Amino acid sequence: MRSKKVRIVLLIALLCWAHSFNTFAAAETLREGARGDSVTQLKIRLFDLGYIRSLKNASDKYTADTLDKVRRFQALNGLAQTGEADPQTMEKMHSNLAVKAPLPEDRPTYNIEPDRVPDIIPEDMPVTDDSGYLAQGSSPYVYKNRQAGYWHYLSDRMRVVITRFYQAEGRIEWFEAYITYRDSGKPFSAELGKSGTRLASPLKLAQDAGAVFAINDDFYRFRVVNEQRTGIVVRDREVKADRTYRQNRSRIPSLEVLAMFEDGTFKTFASDAYTAKEYIDMGVTDTWAFGPALVQEGEVPRYFYSEDYRTYREPRTAVGMVGPGEYCALVITGRTPGSRGATFGWMAEKMHAMGAREALNLDGGGTVALVFLGELLNKPENSQKSRAVSGMIAF
Repeated sequence: MRSKKVRIVLLIALLCWAHSFNTFAAAETLREGARGDSVTQLKIRLFDLGYIRSLKNASDKYTADTLDKVRRFQALNGLAQTGEADPQTMEKMHSNLAVKAPLPEDRPTYNIEPDRVPDIIPEDMPVTDDSGYLAQGSSPYVYKNRQAGYWHYLSDRMRVVITRFYQAEGRIEWFEAYITYRDSGKPFSAELGKSGTRLASPLKLAQDAGAVFAINDDFYRFRVVNEQRTGIVVRDREVKADRTYRQNRSRIPSLEVLAMFEDGTFKTFASDAYTAKEYIDMGVTDTWAFGPALVQEGEVPRYFYSEDYRTYREPRTAVGMVGPGEYCALVITGRTPGSRGATFGWMAEKMHAMGAREALNLDGGGTVALVFLGELLNKPENSQKSRAVSGMIAF
């Protein structure tokens, strides 16, 4: 199993390198005075890497300031400091090996700490084996305490731990969930019928799928019905949608992609990195398209520390991978007097603190749903209604 995972990781790296090489090997060299879409895309990439702090007043012209930013990138990446965006510079800039700009000292800070951490150790916790799971064939253990904000599920192959937190200073309530599997376990897409075109309540979708834990997904069907670009969407190796935008994080949703490979590995990609067929050929079983990507390769992307990144607060949902067979999810409530929701920057910092190596923001607002064993935890116990959706990410 371990050798298979290594092969898949190496395949991902090789495909990404080949894609980058083919794209930029024959590219033109951009110099001061150049204009056009290629310059705009260059500035967007420099923004992504933290070399440009704002795109609000950016033009499509290669200015002296652009030259300085490119030269700085070249200096930190061991390239000739010409200030020109030649094919070698562009290839490095779009590779996974690109060195990001140092974090700015005046970057925004986020208080992601709760007022308190629930100190709960259920008295009836069963004995586990050396791997931390119940003995094979044992009945699952379930603990629910809505008042204290703590839920626990443990079986012979799976563990789910959910904790509710609150911070009075920021007026924010959130749920952190950790899901681990003994071996070869991974999440899956829960939809009503094979077509995935019908809507149902989150509770029904989770129940029909036999899920212990489930969160809302990218709700791509909403964009289909409203004739919007959907992003690259694959469910159980079947192409559901294949119309996306060119990568642009100023658009919400940005339609960046979280891809899940056959072994359960998560990897985030730009909105236009690959087609649905290319993802399937790479060994991807499912993709979710929404965004922005919150954590990439174990780091919070630099654009969250820019001068003009969106700061509005909403109810939100995110999912991420900690490691092989280990996942985390974050659900923030909002639009209430007690909880105003979260910004993307807050979410990114929190998912990183939770240990996510790769993480994506999913649909939010009224779509937000967290289901645990037939109960909608982000809604009051006496009001379990939620927006009908086309799918859930189930565990």
